[in-house]
Amino acid sequence: MGRGSAANRIALWGWLAYAAATLLLGVGVYVATHLAFSRQIDARIEQATNALLVEYHDDGIRGVQSALDQQGVNRPIGLGTALFDVNRIRIAGNLAIPSAPAGWHTIGFDDPGEGREQARVQVTELPGGYRLVVAADLESLEAMDHTILAMFGSAVLALLLLGLGGALLLARYLRKRLESIEATASAIIGGDLEQRADVGAAGDEFDRVAQSLNAMLDRIASLIANLRQVSADLAHDLRTPLSHLRNHLERMRGSQAQAATSASIDEAVAQADNVLALFNAILRISEVEEGSLRRAFTAVDLSALVSELGETLELLAEDEQRILHVAVGSGIRVHGDRELIAQALTNLVENALRHTPPGSVIGLQVRCDDRGALVTVSDNGPGIPEADRERVQQRFVRLQSARFAPGHGLGLSLVRAVAQAHGATFALGDARPGLRAEIRFSRRTAA
Repeated sequence: MGRGSAANRIALWGWLAYAAATLLLGVGVYVATHLAFSRQIDARIEQATNALLVEYHDDGIRGVQSALDQQGVNRPIGLGTALFDVNRIRIAGNLAIPSAPAGWHTIGFDDPGEGREQARVQVTELPGGYRLVVAADLESLEAMDHTILAMFGSAVLALLLLGLGGALLLARYLRKRLESIEATASAIIGGDLEQRADVGAAGDEFDRVAQSLNAMLDRIASLIANLRQVSADLAHDLRTPLSHLRNHLERMRGSQAQAATSASIDEAVAQADNVLALFNAILRISEVEEGSLRRAFTAVDLSALVSELGETLELLAEDEQRILHVAVGSGIRVHGDRELIAQALTNLVENALRHTPPGSVIGLQVRCDDRGALVTVSDNGPGIPEADRERVQQRFVRLQSARFAPGHGLGLSLVRAVAQAHGATFALGDARPGLRAEIRFSRRTAA
């Protein structure tokens, strides 16, 4: 991964955020420490000023002068002092500075030992025009600031280097995990459908993405295998009717008898109709699954539709020596395509007629409950094993027991496609005995 690497960008932005947070923390510590020492210096000045004011209240200006003279003029300055008279002439104290107005100030002064220095002063007005100045050298504060800055600079540099190392490790980890997924995708593109992404034991986001990718690839492999099976089944199912059609046409071509020719033609037409029915069923399923028919959905009176179908299908069941019972709830409506729903229900009933023995009882029922509309087609025939109920809904799948029955294994596939197009569910269950097929329209699809 190069300059466009998302892993590098994530690591870089993470390191920048870490660096900014470290700098802000250091600045906050520096400012807080500086203010704390400044407040301590101010407190020392106020304490000394209050002590001199006590001398003033006890002995007046002479008491203040006496206290200041005891400090000594050439003594190193810890707390400098000065007393100015009404003419702003220094009359006592060891701080050689000009007079300043009352209040707090930061001033420069000449230290006999170190030269020009900065001091924090408090100037207090006394009766008679006198001014008392108490000052503290800021050299200790400056030294503390320098020490903090040096320590902070070293710590920040170490932390930034540590953060940079962590960012590089993070980028490497992200690249490694993403490269595994990318390698799997590239292998799939190259035709290796067996390749799968590595799934670690941590169960983190990358592992879940890898699991989802592997599940998707399993699904794709299954669909491809199903497509291959469909192609093989389609070729197999088409080969037989087409072979019959060709044979009948060959016999018709060599036949001299008009009756034989007519019979051959009829058989050929029947075989051709069989092939056309197969293709029409495939195209119909594809059309339903494509989803464009949903735009033409309208309100469908399901109760009336099932009642009308029941009348026709009862006659068909009677011809097939079966019994069809129809039970219809009133006022049940859904949003969908009337023709598609009718075709799906017809397929279910015809499937029951085709795969049950004579004398079987088939039920067609529609009712509504708190979950929505439910259409049920049940029979008391041999049914379908539970392990095969999902598989028989796929295209061209026919169980061994139904291999010699008419049809192409597309009826239940069409029913499922119609149900999905209507936002409904289609399921096969056990009627005890027999098979139970259900189409459940959810409440949101009700008209």
